Amino acid sequence: MMNSIFSKFWTNKYAHLLIIGLLSFLLYVNTLGNKFVLDDFIVIKNNDFTTKGVAGIPDILKYDTFRGFLKNDASASAVTGGRYRPMTLVFFAVVWEIFPDNPMVFHLLNAIIYVLLCLFIYLFLVKLLELKFPDIARPVSFLSAFIFAIHPIHTEVVANIKGLDEIFALLFSVLSFYFILKAVDQAKVKFYIWALIMFTLAMFSKESAVSFLALIPLGLLFFRSTNILSSVKAVWPAVIGFVFYIAARVAVIGFTLFEKGPNDLMVNPFLKYKGLELVEATTSEKLGMIFYSLLKYIGLLIFPHPLTHDYFPKHIPLVKLITPIPFLSLLVYVVIVYFIFRFWNRNKILTYSLILFLLPTILISNLIFAIGTPMGERFIFISSLGACLLFGYLLYRGLQSPHLGKLTMGFSCVVFALFSFKTVTRNQNWKDNYTLFSTDVKVSHNSAKAQSSLGFDRMSKYRDTRDTNAAKIILDEAILHLEKTVAINPREISCYHYLGNAYYMKRNYLKASEYYSKYMDFQPNNYDVIKNLATAYREEGRAMAMKQKDLEQALDYLFRSLKLNQNDPRTVESIGIAYGALEDFDQALNYLHKAADMAPRDAYIVVNLANTYYKKGDRMTATELMKKAYLIDPNLGNKLSQTQKEFF
Repeated sequence: MMNSIFSKFWTNKYAHLLIIGLLSFLLYVNTLGNKFVLDDFIVIKNNDFTTKGVAGIPDILKYDTFRGFLKNDASASAVTGGRYRPMTLVFFAVVWEIFPDNPMVFHLLNAIIYVLLCLFIYLFLVKLLELKFPDIARPVSFLSAFIFAIHPIHTEVVANIKGLDEIFALLFSVLSFYFILKAVDQAKVKFYIWALIMFTLAMFSKESAVSFLALIPLGLLFFRSTNILSSVKAVWPAVIGFVFYIAARVAVIGFTLFEKGPNDLMVNPFLKYKGLELVEATTSEKLGMIFYSLLKYIGLLIFPHPLTHDYFPKHIPLVKLITPIPFLSLLVYVVIVYFIFRFWNRNKILTYSLILFLLPTILISNLIFAIGTPMGERFIFISSLGACLLFGYLLYRGLQSPHLGKLTMGFSCVVFALFSFKTVTRNQNWKDNYTLFSTDVKVSHNSAKAQSSLGFDRMSKYRDTRDTNAAKIILDEAILHLEKTVAINPREISCYHYLGNAYYMKRNYLKASEYYSKYMDFQPNNYDVIKNLATAYREEGRAMAMKQKDLEQALDYLFRSLKLNQNDPRTVESIGIAYGALEDFDQALNYLHKAADMAPRDAYIVVNLANTYYKKGDRMTATELMKKAYLIDPNLGNKLSQTQKEFF
């Protein structure tokens, strides 16, 4: 009885589609309450082209992907190799036109399109396998699509709306392959035309779709009665779509695929510090990082925990190829290649699943193209289809085994439950930037990007927090992560600016000036930082002068401030106060008069002048000046008592 039910289930296409569709949606329904997060701000929320709605589409097609966010001519070189992926931005612009600034709608559409992808993966795999393997095509396709739907490594792609470029690239590639299969089977030109349209859309979604230029003919070679030449000829729609995309890309951003990465650790992971200078890593170190990442991909496909959005330096270490993990990784990939050739004619499903994993993985490995980061969970999205096909095939074989069937069933149920649980809980981490950053920094604690992202987020939160005690806690948290950032990457100069600001807010003016000075070591002409450094020196010197503490040092800080900003009356006034504390009243009056000339309506400067004359013994002038101060500001008395300000 049970065998009969299972036998019917394995061949029931509609039951398969219903389960895959419902499950893939239910697993991501808890993303609907999430906000825009991470790269969503780049391609949607803070993108000038996307937020114009339909009116922004011409600019989306005309410029590189980052132009609407960065708003400058250098946007095409902002990341290694440049980016031209207009398909998803056009889609986002249309959605924004109808549902402006509504993250729930964007998340809903992302989930729905992911459901469609999972359904089409099932239909595609059935179509791919049914001629050569009619008895197992549906069960293997169902298990493979089921595993794909629940796999936690896909959470970044679905929960981060920006990940739609990955979903579109795979969806349209699979559809292109599907139509080519129909064209080959039925000899109808209309299916080739559909394949051309689909693959063009795939390429305009993301360049990683290019791997299907090899995967399609190899699939035909394995699962259709075609020779090598016929298989290659059948891929002509994809070739045309690829050429059209490359022509458009070159016209918009030039030929940038093989450009050398910039001298910035955050966009070129193959750099290392020699003192405070960044130098190129050795070939062995580059290969070491690459193969370390490649083994990490396999590990996450098998055991997807812990997950993180951030694999920037130095979360993935720069180690030599001959060290244990990279060398083991090299051996594992050699074995994969060996199995491909070993089973080429013996087990076509096994062989093709390994190829479907390996070819897209090579493209995102940094072996051929620099991608600007060691690795990322979203990058393995297409490759994961090969892994899921392999898992589905092996699982079905295990379930059919008279000796291992029950054990396989129990094990797979546990794994499916754990994968589903991990997917649902991981979605919650993508609720908003703070939740994501504060969660993932515990995993990527050696990543300068993870630390700085959380630090910047806390600085932004501090500015919006009115509760004084809460603000202090948030500011301390920001400082903690920003200081960890510069410890990992000393050339992350924006952090020095933020740290200077943070310590200034804490009234630790010496520490603030230290970080502003470090910033200026890299960018000596930044007006805002020069002004901030001058202010920090001034406030430290003024505070010391007010407290009559180490007055020579106070004057040193004040003259440093004056050198940076000679037009600040408060600095000039503070120098006068310091000289007054030293009882050098002539110098004090000299600087205080200069300050009064620079800011004639500043009642406090006039009060300090009056107090200095009083201490010098000229009480008549002091009295006249106090009268003048009260004429300038009739409420001066209340202000002085409220601030408990000390004057000389």
